[in-house]
Amino acid sequence: MNIQEQILKKVSTLIEKKNYKEAKSILLNFINTTKNIKIDLKFFYALYLTSNALKEEKDSKKYLEKCIKINDKNHIILSNLANIYLKEGNIFKAEKFYLKSLEVKDDYLLGIINIAIFYQTLGRFEESKKFYMKAIELSPERISIYFNISRIDKSFINEEKIEYLKKIMKNKNIESIEMGYGFFLLAEYERKKKSYIKEIEYLEKAHKYTFNEKINKNKRTLNYWQNIIPLKYNKFNFVNENNQHELIDYKPIFIVGLPRSGSTMVEAILSSGNTTTKTLGESSIINGVIVTTHNEFQKDENTKIDLNIINNKIFQIMSDRNLLNSKNKIFVDKSLENFFYIDIILKIFPNAKFINTFRNIEDNIFAIFQQSLAKLSWTQSIEDILKYIDNYLKIMKFYNKKYPKKIFLINLKELTSKPEEISKKLYNFCNLKWDHRALNFYNRKDLLISTASNIQIRDKIANYDYDKYKPYKHLLKNFVNKYDWLI
Repeated sequence: MNIQEQILKKVSTLIEKKNYKEAKSILLNFINTTKNIKIDLKFFYALYLTSNALKEEKDSKKYLEKCIKINDKNHIILSNLANIYLKEGNIFKAEKFYLKSLEVKDDYLLGIINIAIFYQTLGRFEESKKFYMKAIELSPERISIYFNISRIDKSFINEEKIEYLKKIMKNKNIESIEMGYGFFLLAEYERKKKSYIKEIEYLEKAHKYTFNEKINKNKRTLNYWQNIIPLKYNKFNFVNENNQHELIDYKPIFIVGLPRSGSTMVEAILSSGNTTTKTLGESSIINGVIVTTHNEFQKDENTKIDLNIINNKIFQIMSDRNLLNSKNKIFVDKSLENFFYIDIILKIFPNAKFINTFRNIEDNIFAIFQQSLAKLSWTQSIEDILKYIDNYLKIMKFYNKKYPKKIFLINLKELTSKPEEISKKLYNFCNLKWDHRALNFYNRKDLLISTASNIQIRDKIANYDYDKYKPYKHLLKNFVNKYDWLI
């Protein structure tokens, strides 16, 4: 075993143990101190893996590009680089490398799924379905693929496929997350038949399996959202809050609120009428920086929030992802959970504005529960959803009083019934020049939407059916006395 193989073996062990910093340090030390030796591609790929794990996105991209220079015929490297370009919003390069990956290996399942998702987020549904169907040919028992197709083709799941899915779900070795997707599909099928009791039974099972996929992490994040942050939002302890920094002159627009409340539509309206405005989607940058920077923040109520550290990390991440627009200094962030951090955000971005989207609460509860929102631990039960919403209402009531000129409320019902009137008010609040193209977002070919609203957003704004959740109201009767906002 030569020296490079020895180092790679050691690094591999460290990566398995999730000791990414030490692994990266060993790799860089060898590269920087070694002369006249050709560095193996595996070194740069290991550097990509460690940088990616450490969320050092600039380095992740740099090392993948080094890999490509050494070997541009590796399908995994090509597909991973495409993912990075997609994250940056570089649609052209993302598509190029996804396709190049499949030219190298046309049966690369993950690559096929990646490009199917890519076309889905762009609203190119026929192309998306074509690749999903190819993925089914290669992996006919992967339920998540059937689930993804059902998002773009509502007629895809029929009785025959339901019976086939039930057979797959009897497999004892099936992954928990795949089982969850199966129950979501069964629930949707029952909903079509108006078998609402059976639908709810399946939804409860779907969430249980989804939650169990990473149960320990989910329990921690659930505790964070439900118990820790709600106690701290009005008593943050700041240090280094008077420092001048790179982000102070930016004028970001933060869309906050609950999922399924019209936030994706508002984001599309803002970006389509003002094409120089950068949209970050659901970046979760703010939340990510706060949680990772202040681990003790979750334990100690008196944690000091060092704004200098937070600012520097936010600036670094946004710079690495090419998310900052130095010309007009405006961007839109649709990380809905940012309502927890309005005080912190306004310390970093004093010129920030907040758009709080909302809809009928009862509608919203079940619109959330019917979705597979696996990343959101609090969406796994009606009770958890209600607790989260209760915290949201209390926190926004507090901030609406504290910053009345910083927060603009948008009612989904009003937006869909009077789109131009409400959109013009939105633009005025954000100090943006009105452009009629704002309401033509459904015609855009470059609009990337990865949320559950991906299908709806491709059509003209229409009035929604606000009564479709009446069959589920009985599920809330036990909570009416607990939450005074339930009727």
